Amino acid sequence: MDHRYAGRRRGCRNLREPQRELAELLAARAERLRAEAGRDGGDGLSVAEAVALAAVQLGLEPPAAVPAPRADT
Repeated sequence: MDHRYAGRRRGCRNLREPQRELAELLAARAERLRAEAGRDGGDGLSVAEAVALAAVQLGLEPPAAVPAPRADT
């Protein structure tokens, strides 16, 4: 199947240099987190989970509050 958009790249091409550097740093951190999580034999991290965690570790996002488990569950 020949798709007319197959040769076009999206994403980083439209970023300015500081944005591109930050995106690359975030992607590298997320990839390391996924690799480390997968080494322990567990389920690992999804891409979205790894990116969210990397953003917190890099100080780009505040940590999300995790609700305490309810006593009736």
